[in-house]
Amino acid sequence: MPDDVTTASTDAISIDAAERLLLPVVLLVEDDSNLGAMTGEMLNERYRVDWAQTASEARERLGGARYDALIVDRRLPDGDGLDLIRLLRGSGISTPALVLTALSDVSDIVEGLDSGASDYLTKPFHFVELEARLRALLRGFHAQSSSIMIGDWLLKTATDVIEDPDGRAVSLTNTETKLLAALASSPDHVFDRGELMHGVFSDGSDTGTVDVYVSYVRGKTTKTIIETVRGRGYRIGAPRA
Repeated sequence: MPDDVTTASTDAISIDAAERLLLPVVLLVEDDSNLGAMTGEMLNERYRVDWAQTASEARERLGGARYDALIVDRRLPDGDGLDLIRLLRGSGISTPALVLTALSDVSDIVEGLDSGASDYLTKPFHFVELEARLRALLRGFHAQSSSIMIGDWLLKTATDVIEDPDGRAVSLTNTETKLLAALASSPDHVFDRGELMHGVFSDGSDTGTVDVYVSYVRGKTTKTIIETVRGRGYRIGAPRA
């Protein structure tokens, strides 16, 4: 086991494939193969983790996916991880970023935070502390950004409201909001009815309930907000004005 991390025993968490699609997505940027693999495996119980070992690989992943949080090492083979964070902040991307590095001088920490990092944790570290810091970052970020763009529509999950492209508010039920949020959590994924039943609806509902609520949402908004993939299920659409 690498010296960079100290583990603590935790109860195993059983999460099926449908539930995993609703987990927060974290990009881990770490060039150390052993530490990266172990950290990714530990986080995998509560997060979906993508792992990049260089800054260029991280930039490529960030260009094609949405992440809820980043964990970034500084000493990467092709540069300083802070440059990656500076690039994101310069592009207006506010995704929380935790710097995880051996650079522990006060000046290093100040530079990291001034460069746009949301938090700074030095190696060696305790995994339970990394998890706690990550949870805190996500709580703060989600409290500020409980809105999801779906095409030209804006879903406000905290208030069960969706705004049309002209800014007019449409009230949704909590279940309708959860349905849209679940679909939007993985835009390229086609959710079958079983996945949506498990992630959105209460026990005792049948799969026909999914079709009913899809109809409700379309009726309140636009038919293109949820796309039907014949024989497979549903995925989020890209409705335009």
